Amino acid sequence: MFLSLAKSIFDIDNVGKRWGVRMLYLITVVLNAAIHFNPWADTDFTPLQSWIMTVYSMTEYDPDKYDLLMNNIPLSTGNLIYLFSSIAGVIILLASAYIYAGMFVREFRKEKISSIQDPDPEVVNYAVSHIPDKPIKMSKLFARVLVLLLISVVVALPLITVTMYFMFLALIGLPFIFTIPVAYLSGDKGLFSSFPYAVKISRKYYFISMRSIAIVLFAGLIVDFLVPFMANVSLTAFYILDAALTAWIWLSFARLAGLAYCTMKDFPIKDGKRPFAI
Repeated sequence: MFLSLAKSIFDIDNVGKRWGVRMLYLITVVLNAAIHFNPWADTDFTPLQSWIMTVYSMTEYDPDKYDLLMNNIPLSTGNLIYLFSSIAGVIILLASAYIYAGMFVREFRKEKISSIQDPDPEVVNYAVSHIPDKPIKMSKLFARVLVLLLISVVVALPLITVTMYFMFLALIGLPFIFTIPVAYLSGDKGLFSSFPYAVKISRKYYFISMRSIAIVLFAGLIVDFLVPFMANVSLTAFYILDAALTAWIWLSFARLAGLAYCTMKDFPIKDGKRPFAI
């Protein structure tokens, strides 16, 4: 049961004809690995760390010294390039996750339509025309991905600030939070109507979804713990492996979101009985 669940979550290239997802994964890995190999980026923040320690070690407030420190923050151009490129890396991962989740739901519905078999073409056409969950068009999907990315960038800073103080509440809400973008990317709901809709279909699957989310988060923790050891062997190998596994975890989470959404929508829990497990 556990192995089957893990396979369904981490088998990220099992979408449609697979090549689209493989290209998405490859592009994501290359772009994120390129951040580490950027010759203009400087990862040495030792002067900044010393500056922070100096500020914190001030026992008495000295206006002149304080102003001097604030006007001479030791951030080089290379440091800024690295910071902005790292932010760009997160945006790339987020965009890839949104695209993957939308593609997963789209392919899931295309397969559902193609599974309708009847010798009479009129029966097939009638069945297809009456399927409520139609695949979203790719142009519409990419437009919605851009909208979600824009919103994500705008609300990122306040959201991160809130999450730092309410991390426990954020974790509790994950089964609802990760369903909202998929409800929008699937084409089923608009941007604002996807919020209450996601909560409605997710609440009965809450603990099932939380279990699956925990598997992906645990895999991410293992990657974060083990991969840095590769830096002692080869820094180049570390950069590539880190980019590859990070992209895999992000797309696995997106796959789980898509799988959970399709499951909750097509197999709603009735009378406490769940017909399908995610």
